[in-house]
Parts: sequence; structure tokens; C-alpha cells
Amino acid sequence: MKDKALTRREALASGIAVGAGTLAVGMEARAGAAEPPKADAEKVPMVPLGKTGMKVSRLAFGGSWNIDPEVIALGFEKGINYIDTAETYRGGQSERSFGEILKTIGATGHSAARKKLWIVSKTHAHRQLEAKLDGSLERMQQDYVDCFYMHQIQDPKLPTDPEIKAMATRMKKAGKARFFGFSCHDAPVVECLNAAADSDFIDVIMFRYDCHYYKRDDLMKAIDRCSKKGIGLVAMKTQVGGMTLPDKFDPFKQRGLNQHQAAIKAVAADERIHSVCSEMTTVDHIQQNAAAIASKLSVAEADAIREHAQLVSHLWCRGCDSLCRAASGSGATVAVADSLRFLMYHDHYGKREHARELFAQLPAEQRDLTAIAEGDWASAERACPFEVPLAKLMARVKERLA
Repeated sequence: MKDKALTRREALASGIAVGAGTLAVGMEARAGAAEPPKADAEKVPMVPLGKTGMKVSRLAFGGSWNIDPEVIALGFEKGINYIDTAETYRGGQSERSFGEILKTIGATGHSAARKKLWIVSKTHAHRQLEAKLDGSLERMQQDYVDCFYMHQIQDPKLPTDPEIKAMATRMKKAGKARFFGFSCHDAPVVECLNAAADSDFIDVIMFRYDCHYYKRDDLMKAIDRCSKKGIGLVAMKTQVGGMTLPDKFDPFKQRGLNQHQAAIKAVAADERIHSVCSEMTTVDHIQQNAAAIASKLSVAEADAIREHAQLVSHLWCRGCDSLCRAASGSGATVAVADSLRFLMYHDHYGKREHARELFAQLPAEQRDLTAIAEGDWASAERACPFEVPLAKLMARVKERLA
């Protein structure tokens, strides 16, 4: 086969247009190069992202992994035009890797290829946005991003803060960020969404959303408010809490279904959600997720989603750890929600080394092993409105992440 056609990895390395050439406008294939692969019948749908005026793919590249050019090339071929990264992903290596790929396909400056993409980066330094954006642009070899986020906000006052608005306005006027928004992983997601709906400078929000949330009236109303305001809405961490079940209890396997595809379909079925950000590390992930997002949720998948959500609901931390920490005594300083999220990465996403790295990056008091060992997690469990088995899970945090 190599005598007849280049692999996607070789195509990227040699500067040849990938896919059907839609993201390599202005590039010329070298003489004698292979024809670009034909586009698959299943293309990722495109939708307008709120009131930004930009059409984005309903599936987005999540960039917190070691970026593989072959995987990205296949995603481009499938029609994905949304790249999500952050300065903290792999210590900036995610931005650098995307930058090299974008440079290879001619998606730099204000080229036609660049204008077809929607590129987002993020920072935790919410009071240093302009300096942090400059660093991201340099690493990605870009003149601008389409949207710059305050990453993982936990303060509902930020979306209406005049100082934040002033920074966002300056970045837009300088042409370095076309739009501005934030990401929100856990509580207080409802308060942050409502604040965005009251704001006049938040354009896009990425937030944690899966089937566990569907019965929360307060969240549904907050999403409605943002949708009516024209704010772009992007879902992340959609994989049903990342929890697995023994085969004999797994409602997906019993019905011959793919759990991950069903979870993406369930989120995409909500028409208020414009795109689903997914960490796709292999070509199989791209193929499966693209097929899922291009097809509708079946009755069997919807039934399995509901059944699975009921079975694993008590195993998943919603991020309201102020309640359990207050009841835990010695564990009051421990970052319970973050620790359990990292444990989910370790146990269910197979990202063991990365989970340990993230845990190690927490401030010392938030990952103190003595506090974890001496915390009254039985009392914390009783304080948890979702009956999460904190004693068992925090012991696992100490054992697997420390």
C-alpha cells in the first residue's frame, strides 16, 4: 500500500494536503504525490456556534493528550474544524503540537485554511489573560485564536466582572481573540451559566454535561437562558461519568450497543449544545465518535443511557465538595472533587500517569495524605446529597494517586 499512497502521518510530515483538501487551501501537492483520500460518507455535521457567526463541527478535538498528527488528519478528513487546547495541557506541549500541524497545512496568519478552523485556548490565570494569551499564540504559531477562555472557573462573579470585561475587550480590539468565554467543570456550573446569561461579553461556554444532569431543572433553565442569549454552548466530559459496570449488569452490552457512542449521541440530541469536545487519542476514537455524532440517538440507546445513569449515579462526584469537606473534619482542606476527577481519569480513562501528575500539581494542603487518611469520610458520605461512597473512593485516591 505504501507504494501507492502515503499514510496520513507521512502526508502531514511532507506538507501534502490532508483529507479532501478542505483545510489546506492554497497548498500545492508535490509532483507525483498520491491523491488525497476520498471523504467518508459520514461527515461530522456543522452548526452555527451561537451568535458568533462561525460554523463549527459538532465534534471537537480535546487537546489534553499527546497530539498525534495521524489522528488529527483523520479528524480533519471527517470534517472536524474545532480545536480545543490550553496552556496547561502537557505543560504547553499540546499548543506546540497543534501549532506545528497548523503550520504544516498552511493554517496560519489569516489564510483561507486558518479561517476554516475554530481554535480555542484557555488559562487558569484569570487576572492575567492578556499575557497568557500572548504565550498561547506564540506556542501555536498563530496571530489569533477564535475564542479565549477563562479555564475552569469556580467564581460566578467572573462572567460579570468589569475588569475581566475590559481585558476581553482589549484582546478582541487587538485582534488576538475574536471571542471570549470560559470553561466550568463542576459546581457552581448553574451559577456560572446564569451569570453568563446576565453578562454582555461572554460569547462561548464549555461545561461538563452528560446524562446525570438531565433531571436538574436549575441547570436546564440556565442552559435555556444562555441559549436564548445566543451564547455558544460546548459540552465536555460527556462519557456518563466515566463509570463502567460488570458485563452482566451493563445495559449497553446487553443491547449490543457502544456505550461511548451512545453517550455522545445523548448529549448531541440536545439541540442547544453546539459541539461536543472529546479527547480522541486513536483513529478508532475519531471513526466511532464521528459516526456517533452523525447519527441519531436510538430508542435502545436512550433506554440504556437512562438505565446506566441510575446504576452509576451514586459513584460520580458532582463537584459540590464544600459539603463533604465541611463534614470530614481533618479532611476539610482536601480537594475532594478534583481528587475524584483525577481518580476517574486513572481508573476509567486509562490515563494513570497523567492522573498522578495532576494530583501532584495540587497545592500541598489539598493533597495532604495525612488529612486524607484521618478525614471522617463516613460523616462526609452522609453529608453528600448523591450518596457518593467517599470513604472507599478517598482511600483509593491515597492508594493510586499519591
